[in-house]
Amino acid sequence: MDDRAGLRQPPSLAEILKGTLERRMGAVAALAALLALGGSAAGVAAQAEPPVELTEATIVERDAAVEVWVRLSRSARYQAELMDGPDRIVLDFEDTAYRWVKYAVPVAADPVRQLRGSQYRKGVARLVIELQRKVAYTIDADREGLRIVIPREEAAGRAKPPAAAKPAPAPSAPPSGARSVAVPRVYGIIRLDERAHAYIFDPTTRQVRRYAEGDALGDAVVETIGERTVVLKTPSGRMELRVDEAKPDAAPRPSEPPIPGRVRPAPAPVGPSPTPRS
Repeated sequence: MDDRAGLRQPPSLAEILKGTLERRMGAVAALAALLALGGSAAGVAAQAEPPVELTEATIVERDAAVEVWVRLSRSARYQAELMDGPDRIVLDFEDTAYRWVKYAVPVAADPVRQLRGSQYRKGVARLVIELQRKVAYTIDADREGLRIVIPREEAAGRAKPPAAAKPAPAPSAPPSGARSVAVPRVYGIIRLDERAHAYIFDPTTRQVRRYAEGDALGDAVVETIGERTVVLKTPSGRMELRVDEAKPDAAPRPSEPPIPGRVRPAPAPVGPSPTPRS
């Protein structure tokens, strides 16, 4: 019997090439599957991005207008509409979670009557600015959200008796080498996300902004924020500001013009009723 009949014949060149091609095609298919899996994972991660958060609405009064500051965690698409019955501005923020108060906040700042909001529906947060009358408004983007500016049209149109002209006192000459320095003013302190924030008027930009500890204010830095005080670290040393002081160096006189703006997170107390005349 021939012993060679039980021996396995070596593979031919065609079989070797076929096997190599099959292995390479399998590797390419595996790589394509991995790339597809990575793309779907990236899509899932993009879809899992947390929604925008609406965390606060604040009233800021000025001489000619009332501003409503809406704090957002980042920019969001929104729709604004002026409606009646009652007159109100309705803002709907898309892909936004409502994180502010669930009750209506009364406001004593003409022409704004009330602020309220809710999670209008899934993915849409609604803020309503109820008005005392129908007025025009503008919306500006801010670094922390939106700023709705509502002019005091009716109040500005009312005639006022002309004030008696008074000669301005002659300014006293400053000491040699001294210069006048405008001091920031603190209009209010609130707590948000377990951190203290202060509303400070910057005399350089003439704007009221909210600051936290560590934020820069001009060439100064907010070092600490207490219950009624704010400490600024300036190039010349530390400066303490108090909430209840309109000016750090002197009390305001009756003849001085009103301050440029006031932050009113809560309604002003109602004064006593006038005594009826007989």
